[in-house]
Amino acid sequence: MDIIWLTIVLMAGITFYCRYLFLANALTFKLGGPIKRMLQFAAPSVLTAMWVPIVFMSDEGQLTSGLDDPFLLAGIGTIALSLVTRKTIVVVGLGIGLFVAAKMVLGEI
Repeated sequence: MDIIWLTIVLMAGITFYCRYLFLANALTFKLGGPIKRMLQFAAPSVLTAMWVPIVFMSDEGQLTSGLDDPFLLAGIGTIALSLVTRKTIVVVGLGIGLFVAAKMVLGEI
């Protein structure tokens, strides 16, 4: 258990240090146009790598079998909400509500 906490603290320290260098203006270099364009894809790529396995994979590591998965139902509903409203906090809150409601309807809560 101690190695897990050490790993978490070290990863947090590395992340903070990398962010601090850019935010504190400790480095005085400018990124070029192509690098800036490439970095625009970093956040969507990381977020996609996080949510796709959660939404489309079952607990057994198989693809979800249908609309009996609360993650898939809440994901579809959240996508629809994001198309209707552009307010991020509203979409997040309602998406969480959809997930809880889907779990309740499917009898998992």
